[in-house]
Amino acid sequence: MHVFQPISINDVMEGPFTFSPDHKMLISSGSKDKVNATTASWASVGFLWDKHVITIYLREERYTRELLESSEYFSLSFLDLVEFKRELKFMGMVSGRDEDKIKGARLTINHDEDTQAPFIDEASNVIICRKLVTQKLEPESYNDKSILDEHYQKGGYHIMFIGEIEKIMIR
Repeated sequence: MHVFQPISINDVMEGPFTFSPDHKMLISSGSKDKVNATTASWASVGFLWDKHVITIYLREERYTRELLESSEYFSLSFLDLVEFKRELKFMGMVSGRDEDKIKGARLTINHDEDTQAPFIDEASNVIICRKLVTQKLEPESYNDKSILDEHYQKGGYHIMFIGEIEKIMIR
């Protein structure tokens, strides 16, 4: 009889689209006229409704969230964490409501030719998604109430977006 051996989830979660506190991405959305992006690390890849999907989470107060809610598509851009450390930090600290933070971070927006979804041109990997579901995570929906104490002491609940993966681009 073979005995199961436990392994760390970190041994399984690897590759260019790994999601963890140490792996940041830029979520971009908007139109040709108005684009914004924000730094994030919470996401998951899966298979739902016979589709390959990605689920992302943006706090309700984020400007990118406003643009994503009014857009059909969004993108996830993955940049080298060492080379673009300053830019990623800047993108997470500055609001696109106040300034063109993509320009301020010295990054470049490009648009996917098929979907017109905006993405960060300096990225090494990009996922283009078509939005399928938008759902606010309400306090009463949490089974583990310690999550509320740890992550939502001041409110700012996350909006969950599920998108169908339309295209993956790798340099």
